[in-house]
Amino acid sequence: MEALEGGRDGQIWRDGNTVTRPAGPWTPTVHRFLAHISAAGFVGAPVPIGITEAGQEIVSFVEGRVSEDFRDPLVGSERMLRSAAQLLRDFHAASRGFLESDRQAQVWMLEPREPREIVCHGDFAPYNVAGDEGVAVGLIDFDTIHPAPALWDLAYAVYRWAPLFSSGHQGGVFAVETQLSRARIFCDAYGATADERRHLPGMIAERLRTLVAFMRGRAEAGDETFVEDVEAGEAALYLADIAHVGGLGERLTDTLLG
Repeated sequence: MEALEGGRDGQIWRDGNTVTRPAGPWTPTVHRFLAHISAAGFVGAPVPIGITEAGQEIVSFVEGRVSEDFRDPLVGSERMLRSAAQLLRDFHAASRGFLESDRQAQVWMLEPREPREIVCHGDFAPYNVAGDEGVAVGLIDFDTIHPAPALWDLAYAVYRWAPLFSSGHQGGVFAVETQLSRARIFCDAYGATADERRHLPGMIAERLRTLVAFMRGRAEAGDETFVEDVEAGEAALYLADIAHVGGLGERLTDTLLG
């Protein structure tokens, strides 16, 4: 068995064409959702295989490579940027209908957000998008799926892929003009409407504020993973990024609208 990057303390393992990960109360819902998007024709996600008595889930391995280093052409190229946006668009199309058709009790790691338009991925970031030959081909880690407007997912994706990071945020390798340009390219490739583009900056800030509150809440509840993250300054980085997005102001909106 091979330990995969992204797992904490060796908790995620690959064994041939399968991956074993810790399961949670939300995992049965996740597996039904994965079956739904597969039936809808979305081939870039893991196929659910089962949940063990030991509290682990088994899913198929998604081919491709992930990276969060924007100096890596896999992530930093315009080709990857466009294909990632198209992958998100296709994922959103496949996710429609699950909330209405699923008849079992639905459990989510993250709180649903009104209006419950679709099931969002919740963490559509470079470290969860598998690429092959410079094109996004797969999406992994579905623990954070939850009902929300599609714009909720799009906002976080644009933030992560532009990326709209402040100068002190690790990985913030692009100048502001490049950040703005990449945000526009992502929205164009996704097919964002003018209304979505107008509301995107505010939604990015709200999405990050919600993330900070979630991190702090889990840390205060004693979750060691989040205690470590908060102590390492991750919440502070997100707050700085909120200020950065706010500082872009009309420049960001005008660029998105063209």
